[in-house]
Amino acid sequence: MNAETERLRLIELERQRADALIRRDAVVLDALWPADLMHIHSTGQVMGKDELMRYVLETLQFLQLERSELTVQIYGDAALMTGRQRARMQRADKPEPVNAESWVTQLWVKRPGGWVQSHFHSVRAAAG
Repeated sequence: MNAETERLRLIELERQRADALIRRDAVVLDALWPADLMHIHSTGQVMGKDELMRYVLETLQFLQLERSELTVQIYGDAALMTGRQRARMQRADKPEPVNAESWVTQLWVKRPGGWVQSHFHSVRAAAG
């Protein structure tokens, strides 16, 4: 595949990840997140795959999740994706949904089964 085809494939996988988070689709998330996943929330909390799966399937419900300003740089079997993320979320232990806007950096790695997101790091977007 050429670089543009790979770039479009990665953007599509990111769309699928966002959709799976909203639908709480464990099958899709399991396929996109490898066992060695490292997920760093904008709060600084760090989770591996098992803990993150439990969190998004049982505690945190994404009501909306939008990505924008995505850039993808491919380096052989690795790709760096950066962009803005806007989310509306509801925690099981909180009465009101919250909105969050952040900048996200993701490392995608091409493995024998295809691309997986091995690293996710989010930082809150500056106000204004």
